[in-house]
Parts: sequence; structure tokens; C-alpha cells
Amino acid sequence: MAEHDVIQGWTQPSAARGTMEAVVRMDEGSLQTQEARPHTRVGWLRATAPLWPLGLARILYGLLWWQQSKWKVPSDDFGRKSGGGLWYWVQQEIQYPTLSAYKDFLVNVMIPHWTFFGWMTLITETFIAVILILGLFTRLGSLVAIGMAANITLGILSVPHEWGWTYTMLIMLPAIFLLTGAGRSFGVDAFLAPPLERAAATGNPLARLVSWLL
Repeated sequence: MAEHDVIQGWTQPSAARGTMEAVVRMDEGSLQTQEARPHTRVGWLRATAPLWPLGLARILYGLLWWQQSKWKVPSDDFGRKSGGGLWYWVQQEIQYPTLSAYKDFLVNVMIPHWTFFGWMTLITETFIAVILILGLFTRLGSLVAIGMAANITLGILSVPHEWGWTYTMLIMLPAIFLLTGAGRSFGVDAFLAPPLERAAATGNPLARLVSWLL
């Protein structure tokens, strides 16, 4: 007859006790291993989060640029004929300059070549919108958005009734997309990245450059 032991008021075979002891020893060993390797713990600077919220934010940010591009109207010579649109805001920047050097650029360079700069503004804002909505070469689009947002901020920061934090966020959002590769969620970059990264791993310099732009 097998030897029995009493465990918490129940009669169990000694084999069961041996199994429980083995499980306890395994748990203790696991705890000791974790304590012996504290460097494996993830610090707050290395903590990760799901990418999909940034993917959605990227799409909404792209829609913002799309909406802003719609009032750069070529048929109105970008506001010069009507006195509205882009023309109005550039005149505000000239009247309330943040930097005198920037005002000089607007007066001496932009205004004399107004139609050219109007088209450049429209093309750039449309480019940012399409790239970020599609999530296609997102880091490239984010770099262009940072530059354009910094340009807008520099020009309009001193205009009365403008809220500076609006333009801070206009710069910070694409900076986050740039650092996280936000096009890899809800974006075309999610399909382009794996083959490009495999090619980059073989030492292909072009693939390495292009994969960084995703």
C-alpha cells in the first residue's frame, strides 16, 4: 500500500507531494534567475507601445495638411487677387514679424516671386498630406512636415491671437512619426519594409537608405 501524506486536510499520495515540491523548486529557480539578471528588465526609455494609435494619428495629421492645402487657390493667384488666402497670412507675417530677417525674406524674395512660392506651398502641403495619409515613405514625409511646420511657426508666431502651442504640436507630431516609423501601421510602409530590410541586411546600401525613409 502506497505511503500517504496529509496536505491541507486532504489525503494525497506521496507522488503528488513530490510533484508539488518539484513545481515549487521550478518557481523558486525562475525567481532566482530573474533576480540574477536584472539587466533584462525593460527601462522606461525602452518601453514599447502598440503602433496603431500613431498610425491613426498620422492619417489625421495628413488630413489636416490636405485641408490646409485646399485654400491655396491658383486661380486667385494664391490670394493676391482677392486679398485673402495665403496672401493675407503672408501680409500678417510681414506686419507682425517674429524675426526681421524672415520679414526681409518675405518682402524681398517671396513677394516678388509670389506665384512661384504659391505653387511651392501648394505642392509641398499636398505632398505632406498624401504621403502621411497613405503611410508611404513616412519618415521622408515627416521630415518635410517638420520643415514646413517650422517655417509656418517662424512666420506666424508673433501674429496677434495666434496660439503658439498649436504650432508646437504641428512640429512635434511629425517628429514622433519620424522617430517611430508610424507608416508601418495602417500604411503602405508596412508592406515595403520587410523586403527592404532583408535587402539591407545583405549589405545593399540603397535598400538601407530607402528602408530608413519608411
